[in-house]
Amino acid sequence: MKKELEQIILHSLAKNYQNQSDDKLRVLATILSWMIYGASLDWKENSSKSSEEYLEETSLSIRQLLKNEIS
Repeated sequence: MKKELEQIILHSLAKNYQNQSDDKLRVLATILSWMIYGASLDWKENSSKSSEEYLEETSLSIRQLLKNEIS
């Protein structure tokens, strides 16, 4: 399942970022697929929230982390 997710992400990245190298896109697809896969496992095993609520909260946390806004 994770490998299929990685391929879907890679296809989307390649379509939207044609000026980037294949290696760079492959690494980004791997990172993103592991993030999504790991978050889904965490939700399944540790969360009582709905999948929508968990995804929304997790997405916000990732955006804050990328912008160095975690408090």
